[in-house]
Amino acid sequence: PSLSPYRQGSSREPAPGPVEARGDMLRAFHAALRNSPVNTKNQAVKERAQGVVLKVLTNFKSSEIEQAVQSLDRNGVDLLMKYIYKGFEKPTENSSAVLLQWHEKALAVGGLGSIIRVLTARKTV
Repeated sequence: PSLSPYRQGSSREPAPGPVEARGDMLRAFHAALRNSPVNTKNQAVKERAQGVVLKVLTNFKSSEIEQAVQSLDRNGVDLLMKYIYKGFEKPTENSSAVLLQWHEKALAVGGLGSIIRVLTARKTV
């Protein structure tokens, strides 16, 4: 199974590796969030998507996180927060430190309302 941030059959099908090599992290970030499987109950699909999002988030430069978060609308910030909290549930090497940086920027943009919406949401990532 492909871990591409793009839908299967898409004419633009870069996986996270090649996108990172080109330095186009913002595009990978938006693609990973845009293709989030929030409406599925298939846990394997959700875990694959979580892996893609976490890979993208951990490969961002710290100096570019704020710009990425500010490029999202309210729903995008809420979705990002869902992935941040999901990442906290299953930490990997150095992921918590990176996720805390993302959380700080997402909180600055989305406010406490974003956290409340994530914690009370019925649809999960």
